[in-house]
Amino acid sequence: MSETQQYHTPVLHHEAISYLITDPNGIYIDGTLGGGGHTSLILQQLGSGGRLIAFDKDIEAIEFCRERFKEILARSVPQLQLRNESFSKACSIAEEFEKIQGLLLDLGVSSKHFDSTSGGFSYRTNSQLDMRFYPVGRTAEDLINSATEEELERIFRVYGEEKYSHKIARRICSIRRVRALRTTFDLRDAVTEAVPTFNPVDNLSRVFQAIRIVINSELEELENTLKSILPALNIGGRIVVISYHSLEDRIVKQFFKEHSEPKTHQNKYKISIKQSNSVPTLNILTNKPIIPTKEEQQQNIRSRSAKMRVAERVW
Repeated sequence: MSETQQYHTPVLHHEAISYLITDPNGIYIDGTLGGGGHTSLILQQLGSGGRLIAFDKDIEAIEFCRERFKEILARSVPQLQLRNESFSKACSIAEEFEKIQGLLLDLGVSSKHFDSTSGGFSYRTNSQLDMRFYPVGRTAEDLINSATEEELERIFRVYGEEKYSHKIARRICSIRRVRALRTTFDLRDAVTEAVPTFNPVDNLSRVFQAIRIVINSELEELENTLKSILPALNIGGRIVVISYHSLEDRIVKQFFKEHSEPKTHQNKYKISIKQSNSVPTLNILTNKPIIPTKEEQQQNIRSRSAKMRVAERVW
């Protein structure tokens, strides 16, 4: 597999860029660089005064894009900066430059991670249980072998929405009384033995997803980023988020809704009264999430679960 094939084709790329770019000379953030698919499209839309800062915790993605965009990065005043950090650091850009015109988050995990024979992201290849995007902190192996049965059950139920979470947690704890689970196949076998189905692909996907989300604090990072980026946005600046499972989409939907409705409180007579800071901060531009066309879903199977929501700062 060539390097260019390791990273997935950007999902909803035309729709995302058309919503994101409102001022070609503004400052934009691509919070999920990956192989640079969306980054490349954003750069094509920027004017001479436009700037793009792209984030990724994966140093391999940074190095790949340093090579891909080396001509742009070599300019005396480059339009692109690459940062080997989480997108939760994006709000710091406003402190360095000025207000941000747009933030794009494509929350899908790179094909490179799923297709890799290392890293522990996929149950399809046997590798060490790691699942970290950034080589700091506890691994999936640490979690699987140290969490209580109750903690594991909650992780699978809450972050994977797995209906057999209790049976899977119980089976893992039964196995580790004899030996530790160290590889993706160890975990795969535990899940397969626990669920009463002949084809546990969906169960495996949900369990691996749940562990990955917890190891990388994905939902917390998303919530914190949305909260911190809002004050850094220009009036008219936009937040564009592409999510791939219901937990992420729910966070984005609730955040947009919370900041697009007038704030009220109830007096002792239970009458709603507008608060002094009742003016909405956001205007939701996508009443329903945008999903890929049938053509895109056929061409790019990993786009099938994608949902895109967009909001614009108005106050």
